Amino acid sequence: MEDDRRPPSPDPSYRSESPDTPRSGAGSADLAGVYQLMVQLLQQQQQIQLATIQPTSSYYERFRRLNPPVFDGGPDPIAAETWIRDMEKMFQALQFPEETKVRLAIPQLKGSAEFWWTTMEPAYPASRITWRDFTRLFYAEYFPDSVNQMKQDEFLTLTQSEHMSVLQYASKFNELGRFCPQFMENESSKASRFERGLRYRIRSRISSHLFTCYRDVLDRALKVEADLMRPDLERSDLTKARPAGGQSSRPKGIKGSMIKKRQNRGCPSCGKHHSGPCLKKIGACFTCGQLGHMACDCPKRAPRPPATEGQKPRNTPRVFALTRQDASVSDQVVTDHHQ
Repeated sequence: MEDDRRPPSPDPSYRSESPDTPRSGAGSADLAGVYQLMVQLLQQQQQIQLATIQPTSSYYERFRRLNPPVFDGGPDPIAAETWIRDMEKMFQALQFPEETKVRLAIPQLKGSAEFWWTTMEPAYPASRITWRDFTRLFYAEYFPDSVNQMKQDEFLTLTQSEHMSVLQYASKFNELGRFCPQFMENESSKASRFERGLRYRIRSRISSHLFTCYRDVLDRALKVEADLMRPDLERSDLTKARPAGGQSSRPKGIKGSMIKKRQNRGCPSCGKHHSGPCLKKIGACFTCGQLGHMACDCPKRAPRPPATEGQKPRNTPRVFALTRQDASVSDQVVTDHHQ
């Protein structure tokens, strides 16, 4: 492809004749004109060399100081698109002329990308191809239209999820927006598209406003998000201040010992541990639980088994009584009994 901005080449008609051979009928004036033309051609050629060789070398040194990225032809189409954008940012920062861009970018192709350009260069020499045409060839190989369309669809369907903050949504919005410049280049369209993708709880609170600037809708969405998050933050602070489960701040060991003491404490009426009402308190039988009799008279009480043969009968307790006269006679009576 022809590059309209490359330096013009000398007219071939001027090189077809020898300057030493004067034209027929030409005098000394014509010969002087020929020599003057030769001087102009030599000066023009020197200007071409100065414009193409020396500045390119200077541009290359300045370009290398920025540590430009390389592209190795990997399978990631986003990496290819990012490489082109990074190169264009460097060209713009250094204000490089158009005719130097392709020649500066080609050395940054490595691996399979370098092999690709080797096959393309005979048909598209670096000295004759524009940067715009180079990017078209590059995108056709590494960032095809199908991938670009997929990224456009991803941008058009982008919405803020429940777990995505407004700033996270805005970051993704701008990242994918470069594939849809028709929305991003117009502030009103950009603001409208951003608003439509906001979460409903936020969008419903700002829908009454008509935004014509992206920054305005972003600021408004951030304020609404902060208002919605405030109750959650307050509940979180209360939860941190109060122990989980509504428990008091009393240590677990103390609470456990108090529960244990309550469990060891018996019935206040009878002092024993039992379930249900206290039989002693209501005057019921301890054996059958019925009212009207005591346990010793309970008809359900099992009779005492009779003594078996050979079993020593139980002695009946005996009570001894002394009169005052017997006690005053002598202590021998008591002593004899103990012996």
